[in-house]
Amino acid sequence: MNYFLFKLQFDTAVHFGGSDSALSLYTSEETLRADTLFSALCHETLVQQGEAALERLCESVRQGKLLFSDTMPWYDKTFYLPKPIAASESTEEVETTLRKKVKKMAWIPVLAFDRYAKSLHAGHFTPDDQPESFGTHYEQTKAKIPAQGDTKPYQVGLFRFAPNCGLYFICGVSESGQDKKLHALLEGLGVTGIGGRVSTGYGKFHVVQKLCLNTPPDAQTKWLRRALAANRAPYLLLTTSLPQVDELDSALKDASFQLVRRSGFMASDCVETPLKKKTQYALAAGSVLQHPYQGALYDVSLTDTHPAYRYSKPILMGVTL
Repeated sequence: MNYFLFKLQFDTAVHFGGSDSALSLYTSEETLRADTLFSALCHETLVQQGEAALERLCESVRQGKLLFSDTMPWYDKTFYLPKPIAASESTEEVETTLRKKVKKMAWIPVLAFDRYAKSLHAGHFTPDDQPESFGTHYEQTKAKIPAQGDTKPYQVGLFRFAPNCGLYFICGVSESGQDKKLHALLEGLGVTGIGGRVSTGYGKFHVVQKLCLNTPPDAQTKWLRRALAANRAPYLLLTTSLPQVDELDSALKDASFQLVRRSGFMASDCVETPLKKKTQYALAAGSVLQHPYQGALYDVSLTDTHPAYRYSKPILMGVTL
């Protein structure tokens, strides 16, 4: 499988609502999970190329020929990975401020990952200079104007990336030319916007870099390529995803993981109002597994209007922990 890295820079603020919160309108996460990214790509495929192309895209995923990671942050030239969900066994005394700083970290720079992994067993981890945040959270007041009655103000939670920050994701492809098709979809999607509230101008982006990890140009991408090619445990999960029923016992055996709720609504031209999708609980990116799994493309529609697919196939990388 060939792996590509797409680096995105956002031109506007974003609203990435968390489906694990009842207040998702009023807050915004800083990253997008793979299922949200894939849903947006499906919609863009339908708009650009029609239903036949959409079915081909879904079939590539079902067959494991097209895989996605969650989006992850970048700062300047540094790419970050989710901090592994693994308990520290080190007995070294660490200064309180440093211990709290490391505990608070959600992301580890690629080239610092091995150093962090070693600190889980002995010594301690001292983070390199990096931003405390990749952007700014804030709220904006909007107004709902009903056909009858008074105007009702409401708050929307937003996140604006710093000028030298953004998101990237890794994509695995087995079919020739699939990376170019994906690039074209992303260009169209960047104009429309991704995430929530795109109709009001949020979530617009452009692709600033596309890297083929099979021919890595620097130390970071070489590290990523080695880890993606390492077919050995432990595995770091890069995709929020759910194993199939017959994979669950094996996938969870000796694993360190967190669960995240995935729900939400699907927009459809067949109905006037968005339809609720089936709720699932998936393994969060950053989970550490001893056994790989295939996952699936799940139909999470609760009606017979048409299928609603939730992407749930993982990208795993072999790491040393």
